[in-house]
Amino acid sequence: MTKVKIMGIVNVTPDSFSDGGQFFDAKKAIEHGLSLVEDGADILDIGGQSTRPGYIEVSAEEEVKRIKPVIEGLRQKTNIPISIDTYFPEVAECALSLGANMINDVRGFDIKGMLDVALRYSNSELVIMHSRPRRKELTVEEDLHQFFKEKYEECQKVGIADNRIIFDPGIGFGKTLEENIKILQQPELFRFKEYPLLYGVSRKRTIAHLIEEKRPLERDYASVAASLFSATKGVEIVRVHQVKGMKDSLKVWNQLN
Repeated sequence: MTKVKIMGIVNVTPDSFSDGGQFFDAKKAIEHGLSLVEDGADILDIGGQSTRPGYIEVSAEEEVKRIKPVIEGLRQKTNIPISIDTYFPEVAECALSLGANMINDVRGFDIKGMLDVALRYSNSELVIMHSRPRRKELTVEEDLHQFFKEKYEECQKVGIADNRIIFDPGIGFGKTLEENIKILQQPELFRFKEYPLLYGVSRKRTIAHLIEEKRPLERDYASVAASLFSATKGVEIVRVHQVKGMKDSLKVWNQLN
């Protein structure tokens, strides 16, 4: 197994489904981010907007207000790559201007203006996630491949370099339990060309169904197990809440394998 990058989650929100409010205070969010770095995170993913089922959208202005002091504070303490988890171009622009290195867009660059931001910050990496409604006339593989192809062509058209692109199949986000399990079990079916894959299943409902656990904070062991399984099948980046568990699991797997 090639080196897998661990993306640690920092939710600067009062309403995220699993840890809403825990790190809403900027100082706490910065401390949490630094603790994830100590635990072995390769990337920190900073988000100021919950995308849990039934979430209430906040404005780009509110999102900037949440993430700005956190990125500023982290940048004073660490050079770790920082990802901004947003679908608002204004938020991405702000984060990149403060030293973030990656746009993690749950709406897959569907919002007008996001590709323009990506072009202005030509060294940033781009995580393009599938979250559109599933087209039931297609298999989940066909649907995702068509989406990835469309996004690849859009990037090609405006001159986005290939080495900047990462695809995320969007576990959860309108897919059935069976589809989500298939994505976890067989990443090779969902890879487009040779582009890296990012998987984020940590604490999600798919995990809840697999272990029959209603409490999100009690899903970390299972989340690490699911992420580890996918990593052994070739996924390059795993997005998790429990960074130390993920780091230790990968270390043991590599030594025993």
